[in-house]
Amino acid sequence: MNSKSKKFAGIQAYVTQAAAAKNAQAALDAANAKLAADQATLDTLNQQLDDLNATDQSNMTDDEKAALAAQIADVQAQVDAQNTAVADDTQAVADAQATVDNTPAPDDASLDAALQDMANKPVDQEVTDWAKDVLADKIDQAAAATSTP
Repeated sequence: MNSKSKKFAGIQAYVTQAAAAKNAQAALDAANAKLAADQATLDTLNQQLDDLNATDQSNMTDDEKAALAAQIADVQAQVDAQNTAVADDTQAVADAQATVDNTPAPDDASLDAALQDMANKPVDQEVTDWAKDVLADKIDQAAAATSTP
């Protein structure tokens, strides 16, 4: 995909745009997965906190009550930290969605135009499908080369 040919520029642009769209979608998928995992952790912590707060203290010694209070405070601190993580994740999802929205995948029409420019004649759907198949690996390579971990 390093040709300097002006006729090849449209194909290069198609691959570059497809790779960018693929990376944007992958980032959104990763952000959503992180949000789901962090939300599940938060739900678990909230349940632990609810269970601790519901503990019957009527037969506890002062030391046991103090230990329970310390445990509640510890879980509350974890809940607070996890709430921050979920809020950060929610923002990351919104940011990633905005990137997806602003990085659309190229359509068949843009590929058709690039192919027609290269061939100097109209192309049919069979040629477009063949080109998409051939370019799929190049798109994957370009996406991998330009992705950010």
